[in-house]
Amino acid sequence: MLKKNSKIISVSELNLNKLKKWKREEYSKIRCDLGLILEGQKMNQKDLRLGFIGLATQNSELLELNKKLNGQLETVVKEFDELKKEREEKVSRKEARANRKRLSKRDPVTPEIYQALIDATEAGVTRYNGYTAARLRVALCLLAITGIRVNELLPLKVHQLKTLLAEGWIKIDRSKRGPASHKAYLSKQGKQITKSTQKDFDLLYLFKKDKSYIFTSQLDHNKPIRREQITKDINKIMALVSKNLSDQPNLKSHSFRTSFITQLWKDTNDIEFVRQVIGHSKLDTTSSYVQDLSEKERQERMSEV
Repeated sequence: MLKKNSKIISVSELNLNKLKKWKREEYSKIRCDLGLILEGQKMNQKDLRLGFIGLATQNSELLELNKKLNGQLETVVKEFDELKKEREEKVSRKEARANRKRLSKRDPVTPEIYQALIDATEAGVTRYNGYTAARLRVALCLLAITGIRVNELLPLKVHQLKTLLAEGWIKIDRSKRGPASHKAYLSKQGKQITKSTQKDFDLLYLFKKDKSYIFTSQLDHNKPIRREQITKDINKIMALVSKNLSDQPNLKSHSFRTSFITQLWKDTNDIEFVRQVIGHSKLDTTSSYVQDLSEKERQERMSEV
């Protein structure tokens, strides 16, 4: 009985050992599988991290590119807006020119009217002091003999007037289109007028240096007076003189330019020469200043043809 029991025990132990071995093998297999799974998870996590890093890098590059494109778009939009604004302003200026109130044409300043203007300033009808009256007479003189604009008087300096008196020409800085630096030459009549105004020239730059401005206040020679001031002075004396003339001509500061161009054209019969003398860039501009000839003048012209 014991033998049988021993045999049973031996078989049981054998089966138990086999079971343990099988379990160990199964556990080993399971651990191996789990190891592979864990390793795969680690690799997947690593790949995921690399993927996320790649996506983040690409996203950063896309954001930078988007920022750059937005900047370019803003520049294009800004340039477009500026171009649109320029076009709108151009259209607005064109409409303003078309709708502007046309001023009546200025009557020319004849030699008789010029002398009446000088006499009025010397008579003190404007109640200017000696310096201001001399400044006004010099302005009237320069406008009459050169045909320049009022605002082109303001940059003139003492050394330029000295050149005018000594050599018969003066350099003008043009305020509108045309030669930036233009020489104006004196005619015979212009030289006579400057001689008659010599004392006023001398008074104006009595205490000034060669590089001082001509048209200044009596106390400050470092900057010219305002354009509005000199235009007001000129138009004031011209209005006073016009009232005392029988036909009461429409005289303004620009009348000097009109009369200069018209008279030069009558004397030379050469509108292109007049254009170059006055400094216009276009012939049409010069022609628009020329006053119509009277019947007597047309008749005299025809008799010479």
